[in-house]
Amino acid sequence: MLFKLARKNIKGNIHNYFLYFFSLVVCVVIVYTFDSIMYIPEIKAAVQFLEQTMSQTFFVLIGFIVLFISYSNAFFTKKRKKEVGLYSLLGVRKRSIAMMLFFENMILGILTLVTGLIIGIFLSRLSTMLLLKLLGLPIEMTFSVPMEAVGKTILVFFLITLLTSLQSYVLIYRFKLIELFQADKKGDTVPKASLLLASCSVIFLLISYILMFKGVSMLSIPFVVLGSYLLFRSLSVYLLTCMQNNKKNYYQGMNMIGTSHLIYRIRGNAILLTMISLLITLAIPYIQAGFSEFRATEKDAREGAPFSYLYLVKKDESLNRKIEEIIEKDTEHAVTQRMTIPVIAVDATTQAPFNSRDDFSVRFMGLQAFHQISEQIGMEKIAEVAEGEAVAFQQYVRQPVEDFTGKTVQFQLGNKQETITIEKLEKQSIRLTTGESIVYLVVSDPFFEQMAQELPVMNYRAYSVRDDKHAQSTAQLLRQFVDEDMGLITFYEEYKELQSFTGMKVFIVSALALVLLSATGSIIYFKQITEAYDDQQRYHILRKIGVSRDEIKETIAKQTLFVFLLPLLLGVVNAGVLLFSLVLTYNMNQVDNVISFIVAIGIYGGIYLVYYILTLLSYNKIVNR
Repeated sequence: MLFKLARKNIKGNIHNYFLYFFSLVVCVVIVYTFDSIMYIPEIKAAVQFLEQTMSQTFFVLIGFIVLFISYSNAFFTKKRKKEVGLYSLLGVRKRSIAMMLFFENMILGILTLVTGLIIGIFLSRLSTMLLLKLLGLPIEMTFSVPMEAVGKTILVFFLITLLTSLQSYVLIYRFKLIELFQADKKGDTVPKASLLLASCSVIFLLISYILMFKGVSMLSIPFVVLGSYLLFRSLSVYLLTCMQNNKKNYYQGMNMIGTSHLIYRIRGNAILLTMISLLITLAIPYIQAGFSEFRATEKDAREGAPFSYLYLVKKDESLNRKIEEIIEKDTEHAVTQRMTIPVIAVDATTQAPFNSRDDFSVRFMGLQAFHQISEQIGMEKIAEVAEGEAVAFQQYVRQPVEDFTGKTVQFQLGNKQETITIEKLEKQSIRLTTGESIVYLVVSDPFFEQMAQELPVMNYRAYSVRDDKHAQSTAQLLRQFVDEDMGLITFYEEYKELQSFTGMKVFIVSALALVLLSATGSIIYFKQITEAYDDQQRYHILRKIGVSRDEIKETIAKQTLFVFLLPLLLGVVNAGVLLFSLVLTYNMNQVDNVISFIVAIGIYGGIYLVYYILTLLSYNKIVNR
């Protein structure tokens, strides 16, 4: 009997459950897709630490889904207080009502799981092909359904459904009969505008932005949270009250209705809107970073491997000749440039604030050698280096370049202590080795020749070839012949490694962002639709006294836009400040990051717009029919 009643209730409330059901199906599809990827051999072979990366993301994904479903379930249960009160008034025991809601949740959970798995299985091939494309791998794979992934998805969502069903069961026992019938009669109190708290919201946000630009983003978190909360709770109320005091505009058209509605409701939604703005603050930088890194894959690979092939020359001439033969034989990727780069490595001490100054290993390069490679590594030529001075190259330093100018580097040259003064620092890296970036000092050619008479010189052999990002066979063949201590770097391997990393990152970030968007959009939708049902009678009265349907549509559009737009704008501003503080701190490419940031906002805003339109249509249908 209870099971049939639960099934009937779901059918009767299908219009309310639709978007919730859709969001849950999206969650099931993404969870199954994520888990199934770990069982695809082509991807496991291409991506290092795949299982570890996907497992960590999987738990983050599940955690967020649990929070979203728990919130939504509590929301729907509380929304039905009057219905539950009616059952109680008719003599139905709380235990039976709780069991009915338990069955409803279980039925909805099973329907969601089955639908999501069916869609996920059919879409998994498409998503896998997309991932293979992002990883730069051949899109050749057999269709399979990994039962391990199906089993794990069923287990996860069965446990989540069981948890939310028990949550509904417990909530019913907490409701009192009088509370159930007076749920719709509880009015919102008139919020008082506080100039002090409104000012505090701005001050806290400004402090957080200053801390971000100072390079201490972690310390800015509490200020962002407090500032965002006070913005929705106090600043928005203060600004709406100011609009209310502007009598000329306030009494124009339907502005009085819309402004009053927002003043009464905005404070009650402060926590919800704060949470959504903070999620957007986190989501947009992740989306931006994923797409920015993917777009810059070839450029970043070229920074790590500026030449097609680079290795340290050994004394074994036969081995050197063999390497050269392998490269020359590949006529499909013909050699366009070759050079030998002499470098001297020394242990030194310095006053300059380098990150590794306590264990300071530096490499010297002559001006002529630097000019030889400058075009290939994308650096401008140095006009001249004075005797006893050097130009330093180190990319990732936080201190301003002025802090390095005039500082000295001391090292042993033969029987005497030599001192070199840093003329200036260039925040760029010369990459002739893998691993951590090494400080390079470019000195005059006469001084370098003097050093070469006292210290051993390391000669690096570099080749540039055509279309090196596809020179797979030559790169693999060289890896077999070259000794490990020769430090072979190939552009193909660097590019493929970065492509697999950034491609995987884009895939993960896109999936998480999709879940996040579905959740935040659905939460605002549910909240607005609940308010629509609460306001249904008020709008019915407005129509009776002569307010047209078009006027009601207009005021609803403005109210809904305010609720959707305010957290989005705050999230975008917070994310923008965080992003550009990192760009300036780490001397990243500003143009690329701005473009990627605009793309991220466009993607997020576009999907958000869909939820806004759906909410607007549903709201109008409820109050304006």
